[in-house]
Amino acid sequence: MPHFYVVTNEGQIFNFPISKDKISIGRSNDNDLILPDNTVSRHHAEIQKRKNDYFLADLGSYNGTRLNGKSIQEGFLKHDDNVQIGSNKLTFLASENSPIQVDNSVSLTTERDTGEGEQQIVISSPLERHWQSQELLFFLEDKNRKKSEKPGITHKNDRFNSQEYLAELAINNKVLFVLYEISRQLNEIHDFDQLLRRIMDLLFMVIDADHGFLILTGGPNEDNFIPVVVKHKTMHDKAKRGIKASLTLIKKVIDGKIAILTSNAMADSRLADAKSVMVQQIRSAICVPLWRQDKIIGVIQLDCLRIDHQFNQDDLELLKTIGSQAAMVIEQSALNERIREEERMRNRLQRYHSPQVIEMILKEGEATLDDVMDSKELMVTILFADIVGFTRLSETIPPREINIILNRYFSTMTDIVFRNGGTLDKYIGDEIMAVFGAPIEKEDDAERAVRTALEIRRQLTAMMKTTSADRRFDIRVGLNTGRVVAGNIGSPKRMEYTVIGDPVNVASRLESFAKPNQIVIGEETFGFVKNKFKIQEIGTRKIKGKSSRIVVYEVLE
Repeated sequence: MPHFYVVTNEGQIFNFPISKDKISIGRSNDNDLILPDNTVSRHHAEIQKRKNDYFLADLGSYNGTRLNGKSIQEGFLKHDDNVQIGSNKLTFLASENSPIQVDNSVSLTTERDTGEGEQQIVISSPLERHWQSQELLFFLEDKNRKKSEKPGITHKNDRFNSQEYLAELAINNKVLFVLYEISRQLNEIHDFDQLLRRIMDLLFMVIDADHGFLILTGGPNEDNFIPVVVKHKTMHDKAKRGIKASLTLIKKVIDGKIAILTSNAMADSRLADAKSVMVQQIRSAICVPLWRQDKIIGVIQLDCLRIDHQFNQDDLELLKTIGSQAAMVIEQSALNERIREEERMRNRLQRYHSPQVIEMILKEGEATLDDVMDSKELMVTILFADIVGFTRLSETIPPREINIILNRYFSTMTDIVFRNGGTLDKYIGDEIMAVFGAPIEKEDDAERAVRTALEIRRQLTAMMKTTSADRRFDIRVGLNTGRVVAGNIGSPKRMEYTVIGDPVNVASRLESFAKPNQIVIGEETFGFVKNKFKIQEIGTRKIKGKSSRIVVYEVLE
């Protein structure tokens, strides 16, 4: 059965089987694959089985769907394809027997065995993480001081020149370098898997292990532990068969919230259920938890197969310290990815919405972007502003210059719309359509719309004073208020946020009634702003498609 290897935005990892002909993916609880992440739309994408193939389709999501690094609307999936949905990464695996390709495979086993031996258990706590790195520095410094004070070394120069002291100093410098590098990598590596692999590489620089792996927990099944990074000391070791890891040891660390050092894993009575230890002929092992606040998110385990080398208490403390540092980096990496997604979302939103509206959307929490932008009825005020005689300008001015004029005009007027909390619906040729009250209604939407119209007219007058006579133009402005349907409209291949309804059509007609540089409003808008601005009644007009005439007003100032 094909499945997805899922790495969530928080670093949780699990396998999701594709067991139906259609699988929906999204943030809402009615999806098959639920990704509770604000960068994921409620109904983001779906997988369809088509004969022997699987087809991925984006459902018009805001953040889009990426296949192998490219934004797509739809496409067929192949084995080992990478799919990104919001901040989450999914790897498509063609069958359940196709493991995710890490450095080498690790299989977890619960087969039983017996034996007696020695191990050291150290209680682990999330509180350690805040001071453990500093504690290690004191530990290393104190260790060096004690070694330097042993009998037989009486002169300061002799002490500093001793081979043992220099070797110890080299190790300590390497430890500090690793702690520094783990933090530094966060700013240089944005790919989550690559970051984890780098952490394991650095770990092997200071702890002499034959192989090791990093496992993250999470997903629908809390016991679903999947190794995400596997590290071997040499290429020769990597070429050997995959590692068989002890699920017994891993669960003991996670359930007991402890760090374990075993000096002879093959004869350790506490690991009596771990046949994999015997199969691997592991002589020594260290396993420490990774903490995210007060929750364990995974473990790091190192194994040694050599009879003449066993891990000691120093190795255990060092791995705990680096593990704490690594956990903080993993947590920060997930946070950075969410920040990057929010920034991408912000960049898309700022093309259409004012900064105030964007902030409101991004601060909605669980009611995220697609919740706010879903189709709903709203009371809004629609503004149309159209250039008078644009056809004449186009006939007498070169196209490139027309483009420059329009860009200058649109940029200036859109800033005014945003400054007053409006939403840019679209540019229609030489016309601007803006909406006040969508996606979020406010009591003063009509007032802000009229104020925008007046500012646009004043700004145009100022612009035309610095424009040559043959490049000058006027505008017409029409506004109307009423209930509309606002939301995402279109197809999965192209979705636009817009408003539809009779008030929109009336606003467009009112704009066509206006004379050059005149602002015309309908009865509904007049009712909201009649005491706010200087307004005069123009008379009644017949609107195409309506049986009755409507009263039209002009905003003077």
